[in-house]
Amino acid sequence: MSKSNILCILFCLLANPLVMSQDLHFPAKHWMSYDKAADAGFDELQLAEVKQQFEKQGGSTMFVVQAGKVVVAWGSPDRRYLQASIRKSYLSALFGIFAEEGQIDLQQNLESLAIDDIQALTSTEKKAKIIDLLRAKSGIYLPAAFSPKGMAKYLPARGSHDPGTFWYYNNWDFNALSTIFQQQTQQDLFTAFHKRIAAPLQMEDFRLFDTYYRFEKDKSIHPAYLFKMSARDMARFGLLFLRAGKWKSEQLIPAEWVTESTRVHTAELGRGFQGRGGYGLLWWIAPPIDGNTLYYASGSGGQRLYVIPEQDMVIVHLVDTYQNQDVADEAILSLVKRLLKAKTKEANSKANLETLAVPEQQKTQALDLVAAKQLIGEYQHPFLKKVGIALQEKDLILQTGVGTFKLSPMGQNQYLIEDIQIPIVFEAGEVAQKGTSRSVVNDQRIVEKVIFYY
Repeated sequence: MSKSNILCILFCLLANPLVMSQDLHFPAKHWMSYDKAADAGFDELQLAEVKQQFEKQGGSTMFVVQAGKVVVAWGSPDRRYLQASIRKSYLSALFGIFAEEGQIDLQQNLESLAIDDIQALTSTEKKAKIIDLLRAKSGIYLPAAFSPKGMAKYLPARGSHDPGTFWYYNNWDFNALSTIFQQQTQQDLFTAFHKRIAAPLQMEDFRLFDTYYRFEKDKSIHPAYLFKMSARDMARFGLLFLRAGKWKSEQLIPAEWVTESTRVHTAELGRGFQGRGGYGLLWWIAPPIDGNTLYYASGSGGQRLYVIPEQDMVIVHLVDTYQNQDVADEAILSLVKRLLKAKTKEANSKANLETLAVPEQQKTQALDLVAAKQLIGEYQHPFLKKVGIALQEKDLILQTGVGTFKLSPMGQNQYLIEDIQIPIVFEAGEVAQKGTSRSVVNDQRIVEKVIFYY
């Protein structure tokens, strides 16, 4: 090991003395939970007020881990939510692993990697290095898959900034990184994540079924790589970083990568991101709160994974974006600040613990394959556009532009969409209706069910 790597590891240990402790707690098959929040050092009344604020703001699930044990599990910790841009921090971890193993050279440029796109890269753009893409500083301003309107609207002019000189949050960088990862490692991104991270962490809900490459070939050859994940599994990933990449006795991610990827590489962020603090290597670094440093993974709608080293704490905040719910950045940060204030003393090292209850699975009926086959096909929806109903092995599934979802039989031609938790009703339609679908929405703009006409 080089002298610089040794120094970096020492820095990690000094920066986070928790990793030196021999008494660190990790979840096994299931999380352990404090019997009382007070045993974790939290004021019960203040914590109740935090919960009220969380619910009022429209949060769906909140999961807080203190010293490796659960303090808060509000909502449905086992429900898999769309991760949106949190996906980028998962990819960062993989780059750290494979760069350490010598399969990826972060200083290699796109020309040497033969990376291009539908709109050919210029000679200057090809000088962008892998490290530039990880920092969101490629200087390449091309259309990208899964880009929100604002990202595309304010895209700088091509050639306006040299690689490595200007920060712009553009999905082109992040999507091209997935192509580079698979090209250099000869491994599927999702399979690598499952093998190198999800399985060793004993994630309870993660499945390869819940991952998805979204191609928009009219824009780019590089797909977005989408995840669905539960709060309790996200917290394991956060705890892995809190523990400097070490899980029990195994160093899964290099400690120096944890430090390097979660430090500020860019302090001055662009339009729409000024209040977010700084940016690392596919991680955000928030402004300090009362002496606490926070780095976090962030997804649109209000999906967050916070790591707070000084408090030995991980916070997961999730919003039901399936129902188009949205919680603003300021509201989430206010919630985190109140949660930190609610921790008024040190945790009781001898506190009573109990296994976090595993939610009961909703009972469903057996799939009627004969009836299900009549429903297979493509359907048009006013907002979702083209969706598909298909049979996969012995499951009826819903295929969408953000992944696939299992359909659980609830009655004759009635199904519940797994994770989305919205019923689907299939009805025989008139000729003009066949192959269409519509949502039934209540006064609060909540989708109560979706009707498919077959």
